[in-house]
Amino acid sequence: MTEPISAAISAQIVAAKAAHGGTRDDIAAAARAAGAPKTFTASALRNLEIGRRAPSVDELLWLSTALAVPVRQLLGEHAELFGHDAYRPPRCGAVEDATRAAVEDLGELTGRQGALAELAYALAADIDGSGEKRQPAQLARALTDTLAQLWLLQAAPTEEDDDLGAE
Repeated sequence: MTEPISAAISAQIVAAKAAHGGTRDDIAAAARAAGAPKTFTASALRNLEIGRRAPSVDELLWLSTALAVPVRQLLGEHAELFGHDAYRPPRCGAVEDATRAAVEDLGELTGRQGALAELAYALAADIDGSGEKRQPAQLARALTDTLAQLWLLQAAPTEEDDDLGAE
C-alpha cells in the first residue's frame, strides 16, 4: 500500500521547498502574494511540511505559485488520481477541440508553453469561426507554426521513456 495522499503531498512540499531554496518565511510571503491570507505564515507552512495537517486546495494553488512548480508536482505519486483533463469551453469547434486535445496530451505546460497553447486555442477558434480577421489559409499556417513551437519546447524523451529503444 502506498503512503496516504496527505503524507505524499507533505513530502513533495518539502522537496519543492528544498529545490526552490527559499526559507519558510520567503515561501509563505510568496504564497501570500499569490492570494494566501495573512495567516499563512512560516509556521503554517511548517505544519503542512511535517504533516500536522493536510493542505487545502487553495493552499496547494498558493504553494504551487510560490514554489514555481505545477500543482500536479505537489501531488507526488498520487497526481494521476486527479487526471489532467483540460477545460474545454462548451462551444468549441472541431479545430479548437482537436487543438485542445493535442495540447492536453503534452501534459503539464510550463513557462512559454502556456502562452503558446493559448495562442493556438485562439487561432483554432478563429479557424472554426468565420476567420474574418485573416484568410483561413493564413490562420492555418499560423496555427501550424504555433503548434510546432509548442512541440519543440517539449523535452526530448530519454532512453527510459522510449518504448522503441533497444533491449
